[in-house]
Amino acid sequence: MEKHLEPSKLDIKIFDKKNSRPFVEASLDNKEVYELRDDTMRTPLEKADVFEQLLQTENACELWIVPVIESTSSFTQSLSEEKASALFGMLSSFRKNVQRDRTFLVLGPDCSASMKEKVKELGYTILPCEEADLQNVTVEY
Repeated sequence: MEKHLEPSKLDIKIFDKKNSRPFVEASLDNKEVYELRDDTMRTPLEKADVFEQLLQTENACELWIVPVIESTSSFTQSLSEEKASALFGMLSSFRKNVQRDRTFLVLGPDCSASMKEKVKELGYTILPCEEADLQNVTVEY
């Protein structure tokens, strides 16, 4: 059975120019930025299903995906899910750095405040971002 999906109002931007700094190069005037984390132990299919639900938003927002490399221990400490933290703790014993995609929700004036609640309902962790921290986000892979 084929699904018919309406075009999403969620604009997805993927940053792949190595060493670029998306938050320095783009204007974020009148916008709020939050990092989305899925620290759950969902399977890839479950994650895809939840992401599809996120795409069905009626809000005109942006989702920025930025590949980064960071120390495994730093990443492990930021995890809120105990099982995921333990798993990556094991990984840090033999892997110094981890490559991952950081996902940011960029809310402008056209995006409803209910978007943050929808993201939380879907099980994502939503972390407010400070502008100074965003200035240091660099595309690495």
